[in-house]
Amino acid sequence: MAITVSIDPNYRDPNFDKDYSAPEGTVEALDMFNAPPAGHSLTDNPQEWAWERPAQISKPEDAVRFVVERLENKETEEEFGKLMMAGVPIEAIVNTISLAGFTEGMWTPDIAELIKMPIALHLVGFAMENSIPATMFNVDPEKAKQDRQMPESDIIKMMAERRPDMLETIQLAAEGVAEGLPFSKEEEELPQISMGEDIPPEQSFLSAEEEV
Repeated sequence: MAITVSIDPNYRDPNFDKDYSAPEGTVEALDMFNAPPAGHSLTDNPQEWAWERPAQISKPEDAVRFVVERLENKETEEEFGKLMMAGVPIEAIVNTISLAGFTEGMWTPDIAELIKMPIALHLVGFAMENSIPATMFNVDPEKAKQDRQMPESDIIKMMAERRPDMLETIQLAAEGVAEGLPFSKEEEELPQISMGEDIPPEQSFLSAEEEV
């Protein structure tokens, strides 16, 4: 292996990682610890990326004003209007805008989070003014809430294993409540369906037929 020598203390030979990396498909390549050591990025040239340099905008209100001014551009409004009409959630659009501003060095990560709500409200107002049936969230909050909840079948199964006495008490209470429930008004008004002439309780179907 040829090693390139440089007087630059920050220089890193591009062939080094290639020559010493584990072949694809081997156990070494699947090792979760087979990665650059902590602090490796600190050895790179400082301020090489835009987000490593001081942000151009330091106040959230200035960042919101900066974004809104560009959103009010006619061509930009048409593009975002098409995206919302196509079903792209406003949350996804706002996340893209805030992340793009951070990666371009416009603002810091905390400002990127603070400006999400004002920008989202601006887009909601734009959608209402133009009668666009926009979707607000990436995932329906109600559906997300249901997905986080444990199914009742799992709760009953867990209770049967850990607290069978409690499960039996709940089942008996539920049966008692069900037996004591009065008929609803609709059920009381249902017509009684007759299956034939009433047969005295002391007689059976066979004896009734024999008498006939």
